[in-house]
Amino acid sequence: MAKNGVCAIIISFRPPAVVPGNLAAARPQVEGLVVVDNGSSEQSLAPIRRLSEELDFHLIENGANLGIAAALNVGVKWAKAQGFKWVALFDQDSTMTDGFMTAMLHEYDIHPEKEKVAVITPKHMELETGKWRPPAFAVDGTPLIAITSGSVMPVHIFDHCGYFEEDLIIDRVDDEYCLRVRSYGYTLVLCRQAFLRHSVGTPTMHSLLGKKVRATNYGAKRRYYLTRNRVVMAKRYWRQYPRWAFWTMFAIGHDLVVNLLFEDHPWSKMITTFRGIFDALRGRMGKVVEL
Repeated sequence: MAKNGVCAIIISFRPPAVVPGNLAAARPQVEGLVVVDNGSSEQSLAPIRRLSEELDFHLIENGANLGIAAALNVGVKWAKAQGFKWVALFDQDSTMTDGFMTAMLHEYDIHPEKEKVAVITPKHMELETGKWRPPAFAVDGTPLIAITSGSVMPVHIFDHCGYFEEDLIIDRVDDEYCLRVRSYGYTLVLCRQAFLRHSVGTPTMHSLLGKKVRATNYGAKRRYYLTRNRVVMAKRYWRQYPRWAFWTMFAIGHDLVVNLLFEDHPWSKMITTFRGIFDALRGRMGKVVEL
């Protein structure tokens, strides 16, 4: 294992077959690793428990699905208590490539204003196409937001800016935190030499009016939180980031059309989409729909 002060935090939920390989790829690149499980069954947890001894990582079992934000906070607080200087956050189905962590930390080392860096984000490469999906950029040329998976953050940031917003439960947790740290005067940095293999949902490609469109195929429950939290974030940040807020709201309509035309169970997804909008407008947060 590397002696770099980094603790990788991987959130698991009903871990698929790729997880052991992803854990094995991550372990040599970090000094510490903690898996925070969000209520998986005994059967699906059994191989992770065995691996925790083989690969020497810590396993925290929440016993229930607390949501991604709460699970991240559990992992960050554990890493902080162990004295790590950095946390690296990962989805269970994301794969670190060789040299990932070395490149990420080097990006920090060469930054002219290290004290302002809150998040280092890699290039996220789609598992399906191998293509890079670039983040949204701010007017200063830095990433406006970063996907949680693959983000490397100095632990002291949480003392200054707080922890992840648990009322969001899942989806747009990364948007909220990135915009929050920017409001505190921090910045995000893109490392173009670090690559993370990453997938969003179980995407399928379709043709609409001569253009290719992506269907994420999220379930109705996930669609509720995604929609609700998009509206909440747009309401909160439209003054500071009007262009981002506009496209965030546009994405709701775009996804609704794609759901209706190309995805299974379109009507249940439409119902939860409108329920998410309604709850966002009346300020209903927290866990409303069981995951």
